[in-house]
Amino acid sequence: MGNDRRQLLQVEERKSGVDNDELRDWYLALSDSDKQVFLSLVSNQLTIHGRCFGLDLAGVEQTNAFKGLNELQHQISSHIAAIGLRRDRYPDEVLWNILDEKAAFYGLLAHLKQSLDFARARNVWDRPS
Repeated sequence: MGNDRRQLLQVEERKSGVDNDELRDWYLALSDSDKQVFLSLVSNQLTIHGRCFGLDLAGVEQTNAFKGLNELQHQISSHIAAIGLRRDRYPDEVLWNILDEKAAFYGLLAHLKQSLDFARARNVWDRPS
Protein backbone atom coordinates (compact mmCIF):
# COMPACT_ATOMS: atom_id res chain seq x y z
CA MET A 1 0.00 0.00 0.00
CA GLY A 2 1.33 3.44 -0.86
CA ASN A 3 2.47 5.82 1.84
CA ASP A 4 -0.21 8.42 0.99
CA ARG A 5 -2.97 5.79 1.14
CA ARG A 6 -1.67 4.46 4.48
CA GLN A 7 -1.61 7.97 5.96
CA LEU A 8 -5.15 8.63 4.73
CA LEU A 9 -6.37 5.39 6.34
CA GLN A 10 -4.66 6.33 9.62
CA VAL A 11 -6.39 9.74 9.59
CA GLU A 12 -9.76 8.10 8.90
CA GLU A 13 -9.16 5.49 11.62
CA ARG A 14 -8.28 8.23 14.13
CA LYS A 15 -11.50 10.12 13.32
CA SER A 16 -13.52 7.00 14.06
CA GLY A 17 -11.33 5.96 16.99
CA VAL A 18 -11.42 7.20 20.55
CA ASP A 19 -10.90 10.80 19.46
CA ASN A 20 -14.62 11.29 19.98
CA ASP A 21 -15.60 14.27 22.10
CA GLU A 22 -19.08 12.98 22.86
CA LEU A 23 -17.90 9.59 24.13
CA ARG A 24 -15.00 11.12 26.07
CA ASP A 25 -17.26 13.75 27.66
CA TRP A 26 -19.76 11.05 28.63
CA TYR A 27 -16.97 9.09 30.33
CA LEU A 28 -15.60 12.16 32.10
CA ALA A 29 -19.06 12.87 33.58
CA LEU A 30 -19.28 9.42 35.22
CA SER A 31 -18.79 8.98 38.95
CA ASP A 32 -15.51 7.34 39.96
CA SER A 33 -17.24 4.04 40.74
CA ASP A 34 -18.96 4.09 37.33
CA LYS A 35 -15.61 4.86 35.68
CA GLN A 36 -14.21 1.73 37.32
CA VAL A 37 -17.12 -0.35 36.05
CA PHE A 38 -16.85 1.17 32.58
CA LEU A 39 -13.10 0.59 32.35
CA SER A 40 -13.53 -2.99 33.61
CA LEU A 41 -16.09 -3.62 30.88
CA VAL A 42 -13.75 -2.12 28.28
CA SER A 43 -10.93 -4.32 29.55
CA ASN A 44 -13.13 -7.40 29.44
CA GLN A 45 -14.16 -6.69 25.86
CA LEU A 46 -10.54 -6.16 24.83
CA THR A 47 -9.81 -9.73 25.96
CA ILE A 48 -12.33 -10.92 23.36
CA HIS A 49 -10.27 -9.16 20.72
CA GLY A 50 -7.18 -10.88 22.16
CA ARG A 51 -8.80 -14.26 21.59
CA CYS A 52 -9.30 -13.31 17.95
CA PHE A 53 -5.68 -12.17 17.67
CA GLY A 54 -4.66 -15.65 18.82
CA LEU A 55 -6.82 -17.31 16.17
CA ASP A 56 -6.66 -14.91 13.23
CA LEU A 57 -3.17 -13.42 13.31
CA ALA A 58 0.30 -14.89 13.08
CA GLY A 59 3.92 -13.89 13.31
CA VAL A 60 4.89 -10.26 13.72
CA GLU A 61 1.31 -9.08 13.21
CA GLN A 62 0.13 -11.25 16.11
CA THR A 63 3.04 -10.24 18.32
CA ASN A 64 2.38 -6.54 17.73
CA ALA A 65 -1.34 -6.94 18.38
CA PHE A 66 -0.65 -8.70 21.68
CA LYS A 67 1.92 -6.07 22.68
CA GLY A 68 -0.63 -3.36 21.99
CA LEU A 69 -3.34 -5.21 23.88
CA ASN A 70 -0.96 -5.62 26.82
CA GLU A 71 -0.23 -1.88 26.82
CA LEU A 72 -3.95 -1.03 26.81
CA GLN A 73 -4.68 -3.54 29.57
CA HIS A 74 -1.80 -2.16 31.65
CA GLN A 75 -3.08 1.42 31.40
CA ILE A 76 -6.70 0.47 32.07
CA SER A 77 -6.03 -1.83 35.03
CA SER A 78 -3.64 0.69 36.58
CA HIS A 79 -6.26 3.42 36.27
CA ILE A 80 -8.99 1.25 37.80
CA ALA A 81 -6.75 0.57 40.80
CA ALA A 82 -5.72 4.23 41.10
CA ILE A 83 -9.36 5.32 41.17
CA GLY A 84 -10.02 2.89 44.02
CA LEU A 85 -6.85 3.82 45.91
CA ARG A 86 -7.44 7.54 45.29
CA ARG A 87 -3.78 8.15 44.48
CA ASP A 88 -1.17 7.84 41.72
CA ARG A 89 -3.82 8.58 39.13
CA TYR A 90 -3.52 10.26 35.77
CA PRO A 91 -6.27 12.78 35.13
CA ASP A 92 -9.00 11.02 33.18
CA GLU A 93 -8.34 13.16 30.11
CA VAL A 94 -4.71 12.00 30.14
CA LEU A 95 -5.78 8.35 30.36
CA TRP A 96 -8.07 8.89 27.37
CA ASN A 97 -5.16 10.37 25.37
CA ILE A 98 -2.79 7.57 26.42
CA LEU A 99 -5.28 4.91 25.31
CA ASP A 100 -5.79 6.68 22.00
CA GLU A 101 -2.04 6.98 21.38
CA LYS A 102 -1.27 3.37 22.36
CA ALA A 103 -4.11 2.02 20.25
CA ALA A 104 -3.04 4.14 17.27
CA PHE A 105 0.59 3.08 17.59
CA TYR A 106 -0.32 -0.62 17.55
CA GLY A 107 -3.11 -0.33 14.97
CA LEU A 108 -5.80 -1.15 17.52
CA LEU A 109 -7.98 1.96 17.35
CA ALA A 110 -10.93 0.08 15.88
CA HIS A 111 -10.64 -2.60 18.59
CA LEU A 112 -10.48 -0.04 21.37
CA LYS A 113 -13.36 1.98 19.90
CA GLN A 114 -15.51 -1.13 19.64
CA SER A 115 -14.69 -2.01 23.25
CA LEU A 116 -15.54 1.50 24.46
CA ASP A 117 -18.82 1.45 22.55
CA PHE A 118 -19.65 -2.01 23.88
CA ALA A 119 -19.06 -0.91 27.48
CA ARG A 120 -21.12 2.24 27.06
CA ALA A 121 -24.00 0.27 25.54
CA ARG A 122 -24.35 -1.92 28.65
CA ASN A 123 -27.61 -1.35 30.42
CA VAL A 124 -26.08 -0.15 33.70
CA TRP A 125 -25.64 3.60 33.29
CA ASP A 126 -29.20 4.81 33.78
CA ARG A 127 -29.80 3.04 37.07
CA PRO A 128 -31.08 4.99 40.07
CA SER A 129 -28.42 6.19 42.52
